[in-house]
Amino acid sequence: MRIVAVAVLALVFGFAMSWVISNNRSIELEAATWLGEQARALPEFELRDHNDQPLTRESLNGKWNLIFFGYTHCPDICPTSLQTLNDMLQAIDDPDVSNALRVYFVSVDPDRDKPGILASYVSYFNPDFTGATAQMDQLQPLTRSLGIAHAIRNRVEGSPAYDVDHSAAIVLVNPQAEFAGLFGAPHDAAVMARDMTRIVEYN
Repeated sequence: MRIVAVAVLALVFGFAMSWVISNNRSIELEAATWLGEQARALPEFELRDHNDQPLTRESLNGKWNLIFFGYTHCPDICPTSLQTLNDMLQAIDDPDVSNALRVYFVSVDPDRDKPGILASYVSYFNPDFTGATAQMDQLQPLTRSLGIAHAIRNRVEGSPAYDVDHSAAIVLVNPQAEFAGLFGAPHDAAVMARDMTRIVEYN
């Protein structure tokens, strides 16, 4: 029930953000929910990336960051979303725009997704993607601030097999490390490429 409650709150928050974009005509987007001037700073956090280096709020400064939260054992939405993010980058014609973007895959399954596993996983989709994770107490300040719901279920002590529920949104963080918007599922690479080009060029 708790994950359902969090998911409902995230959904309500999504509607609120849609209202913001509907009342802000300064940038025309096809799929992204855009916070505009209502973008808000991320909390302090510290994850470990797939090179076992710290990934903090300060790490996100200077570029546009697209972040997807999932796990490497995910059978469908995670690989599909990462492939879509790679296809999005390939669909951007302007190298200045693509060079302004970074893609992160943040695992909400830290017990199984160690740095070496994350490195192999994200590099399969794109060698420039960054994987990261942390223990739950370190992950939650970030995921809660973004409205990302996640929970481990069907876990039996001693068994490596279990499921992880998680939100399917791709979060957009601006070069000031502020939560600037998101792309709700389903994701379309060509549409995302056009939206990200407009966002980067507008700003």
